[in-house]
Amino acid sequence: MQLIKEINNFGDARRMILQTMIQLRDGEIEVSRGMAIAASMKVLNDNIQCEINAAKLSLIAHKEGHDFGNIKSMGARLISNNID
Repeated sequence: MQLIKEINNFGDARRMILQTMIQLRDGEIEVSRGMAIAASMKVLNDNIQCEINAAKLSLIAHKEGHDFGNIKSMGARLISNNID
């Protein structure tokens, strides 16, 4: 099995999840490490879901005449508007 070295898309992320499951099954990695990987994957998934929800809200708001910004820049938006 070729190990995933770089994650560029959601297909790579799914392969890494499956790879982790197989490594756990085969005893190639410690359960604690698998749990840490799973916890990190959940945080990432929650973050992606928040962006999806924000994009949906932005589309609905746009239909109602409100503008929350360009949803095409999701994932690259600045967290803060603070300029120091």
